[in-house]
Amino acid sequence: MFRILILLAALPIIAAFVARWWFGMRILSTAGRRQCSCDLSRWEKSFGKDNLPPSKNGDARIYAALLRKAALADWSTRDSKAAAAREGSRRFGMAVPPLSLMIAILAIIVGKIPVTGAIAIFLLAIAFSVIISYLSISPELNAILVTARRLRDTGAFHRRDDEDAVIKAASALVWKEGAPPVFNLIQR
Repeated sequence: MFRILILLAALPIIAAFVARWWFGMRILSTAGRRQCSCDLSRWEKSFGKDNLPPSKNGDARIYAALLRKAALADWSTRDSKAAAAREGSRRFGMAVPPLSLMIAILAIIVGKIPVTGAIAIFLLAIAFSVIISYLSISPELNAILVTARRLRDTGAFHRRDDEDAVIKAASALVWKEGAPPVFNLIQR
């Protein structure tokens, strides 16, 4: 019984690893490393002083993280209910796997379940967190797209390739950080 549950839990976990790598890690390793040049005054006019990059030259990943931060701030003002729901699913993914691991370990110590049962509980909690996290990722990606349009209108980057790299890296960051944090231990 527990082995079947382990196999069922492995399917969404493996799918999440593949999606995280394909849409996140792979793009960050290429587009995220591109050296970009930005007009800081135009960036500041559009995204504010809080999201100002440290210098006018740098990796696209630096600008992407700031673009994502600005997109999340803008999204929380435009649609606070959806932004709060996404943040709730992110917190859920952070809390459930460690809590289920603690419960499973305590159940082993007390002798209520075998070790395979504890592994099944932990993997099912991770699978459930992954499903919740990735089902709620599209509104955040839409927020990135709305802010990306604003980035294109500002003309903060002199080259279109720099803008594209920053936007791709910002979307890739959503995919990378959308998974529960337990994925960071395995896939860097």
